[in-house]
Amino acid sequence: MRDSQNMGIFLKSSFALALLTGVPSVEAGQTRVWHYTDGRTFTAEYQWSNQKTLYLKDRKGREFQVELGALSNADLEYTRGLRAQDNAEGIIYHAPLTWEEYRSKKITTSKARELGYYPINSQPSSGGSLRLQFRRFGSPPSIAENQRVVLRVTTQARGGTRSTIRVQSGGKTIGAVKGAPSGASFDILLPPAVFQGSESIVFDLTGAGDTILVRSTESGAGPRLLILKPKQNSP
Repeated sequence: MRDSQNMGIFLKSSFALALLTGVPSVEAGQTRVWHYTDGRTFTAEYQWSNQKTLYLKDRKGREFQVELGALSNADLEYTRGLRAQDNAEGIIYHAPLTWEEYRSKKITTSKARELGYYPINSQPSSGGSLRLQFRRFGSPPSIAENQRVVLRVTTQARGGTRSTIRVQSGGKTIGAVKGAPSGASFDILLPPAVFQGSESIVFDLTGAGDTILVRSTESGAGPRLLILKPKQNSP
């Protein structure tokens, strides 16, 4: 019950923030009715957009793209708002999260999604691991030396933690955070090479120490794979 109450507060706060700022608070996975300039409509999930193209997913999970010039002014303003929101947060590029696969002997994937978080721990009896797949659209993005590639993780509040979260790819650890905080968002630095090769980018999240609760896409705060602007030095 407490988890459900916390989730309701989180969603209401996000909606209120969107109303106050005038910027839509949305990521890949939310469905919208889109409008062509000739009046035709279609329903699809927003995935990603650049200056010319909108990448979407239909109700059957098939990906497709639409030139922004073919959409209504309202939809153009909507996508500009999304890009402006990313820019305000220092995000240059984000790869949409296409699925999460939870592995645990203690709790089912469906139950974890219902709760809105995944318990991550190195002990199979008390937690599990999480496999994430992200989608890179088009050719690999250009990444400058002073830009950062990160996996942004949000955790559920649950007292203190001494957890370590590791990110593995191809059986190798490519990033980690020690003493990961609970009830907060934090970034795990990754090598830029993760955007090379296949358009499907797969990571495994494992933990050590205390169990930490990683928020899921169902909670509205799922993991995000981002390219960030350089950090600004404080005066």
